[in-house]
Amino acid sequence: MSKNFLGVPYPVRKNTQGFLYSQYGVDQIKSDVLILLLTNPGERVMEPTFGTPLRKLLFEPNDATIKIQAKKMISDSIERWEPRIAVQQIDVTTIDEKSLNINDNKLEKDHILFIRILFIDPQNIKEVQELTLEVPLSGTGG
Repeated sequence: MSKNFLGVPYPVRKNTQGFLYSQYGVDQIKSDVLILLLTNPGERVMEPTFGTPLRKLLFEPNDATIKIQAKKMISDSIERWEPRIAVQQIDVTTIDEKSLNINDNKLEKDHILFIRILFIDPQNIKEVQELTLEVPLSGTGG
């Protein structure tokens, strides 16, 4: 029996009639994984262990150790909280490992982890899905 999950996309938005947008399938799974990764444990009152403690890495040196820690945190959280997907690969990189555009400001991107997750939706095992996000490691805003 196939299950098609209905949910609210991230970020949450209202349509012109004032109702929340909804989405199904792999798009909803991606939104749910984003919410999982961007929620700090302790933020959900009734689920205090829900989330990924990436904020613990705030102000830590941006080196190989932080990438290993981030990858483990992400892997552990997805394994515990997101049984709908099978993770194939998690890549965590920094600005030094990515090609720079001449218009990029390296100082602004120097304290960012670039996270790429490849996963399979068990309902569509023929297609590998990709989710990417940038996590700032410093408390300074842009």
